[in-house]
Amino acid sequence: MDNKIKKGLLAFLLIVFLLPFIQYNLPFLTSGALKGFNDYAPDIDFSLEKWYNGSYQSAKSKYYNDHIGFRADMVRINNQIRFSLFRKITGKFILGRENCMFVDSYINEYTGADFAGEKAIRERMLKLKVVSDTLLRSGKSLILVYAPNKAYYYPEYIPAMYIHQRKGKTNLQVFKQTGDSLGINQIDFNEWFLTLKNTSKELLFSKSGIHWTSYAAFLAGDSLLRCIENLRNIRMPHPVLNSIIHTTQPRNADVDIGDMQNLVFPATTETFSYPDYTYVAYPTTSKPRIVFIGDSFVFNLMENNILQNTTTGWQFWFYFAYLFNAKNSVYNADNTLKDHCDWKKEISKSDCIVLLYTSINLTHLGDGFIEQAYDYYFPEK
Repeated sequence: MDNKIKKGLLAFLLIVFLLPFIQYNLPFLTSGALKGFNDYAPDIDFSLEKWYNGSYQSAKSKYYNDHIGFRADMVRINNQIRFSLFRKITGKFILGRENCMFVDSYINEYTGADFAGEKAIRERMLKLKVVSDTLLRSGKSLILVYAPNKAYYYPEYIPAMYIHQRKGKTNLQVFKQTGDSLGINQIDFNEWFLTLKNTSKELLFSKSGIHWTSYAAFLAGDSLLRCIENLRNIRMPHPVLNSIIHTTQPRNADVDIGDMQNLVFPATTETFSYPDYTYVAYPTTSKPRIVFIGDSFVFNLMENNILQNTTTGWQFWFYFAYLFNAKNSVYNADNTLKDHCDWKKEISKSDCIVLLYTSINLTHLGDGFIEQAYDYYFPEK
């Protein structure tokens, strides 16, 4: 090889090697931050004790690894190579046909792999029925809402190896059947979305998302309001659709799995629908006090301002562990329910309690609320 070429190649490699260190010490370009959950190692102060026991070197190495220049870009390039060449994605996610991404637990529920058993399900639903009837005698309504599971909506994209593992009964199926037999107020958005799949012109589930899309949550929220109105014989404010904005640029959490992959290029390109709406109230409009207990699907309703514009003193008890309300609408690990809310008092002031869970979380439906409410109302049992 010609000496000039060798020297040029060596110089190029040296520059490539030194660039991350130059960027770290004298940043000259701005890299986009990685998306998803990233726990960056903190820096460490030097001390002789830490040096001699090795903790300084270990912590400093982790810090440099997480903060070296162009790290985010290198992660994206690496992830793109794994995805494009080897069809590999990061985290507990499964890459299906046509680059449709799934969370493994959603497929497990769809196949029945995590079935809790009829006895356990019936015991919990019997307690829920007793709690619901007790609340009803005090003029309060309780509604159990099943948020949709993407695996039911897109089974054609699930890898064949998982479909062949179907075992029969699922938690969703037995919870729903048991609730119907006991007369519990229920809304099954999973089933409703399946009926809309072949007729809806708007995207209800993204191939790169976990949750329903913003548009789907808008539909579900309006439907939930109508159910509450019928149960309580009232008229609530409703979102009135002005127009629908169509775009290939996703918003909110519509491609949350895709975002967590941190790829250079998006795995799929889809047309998303974002409703432009106005909340309309009438002279006879009521805003009941509603407590929501559930999982992350409730956040999509909050993004559409359903809770904020249609209820009084709204509260969301995330997994019956964390408190969200008008004063605390952003996640804060310190804002725990047990430290900042007397749930018994809040239930006594409420008009309606909504339990909203997707099927993967039915094995812990209520996250302790059902059992604690049952013991509170019937301490002698």
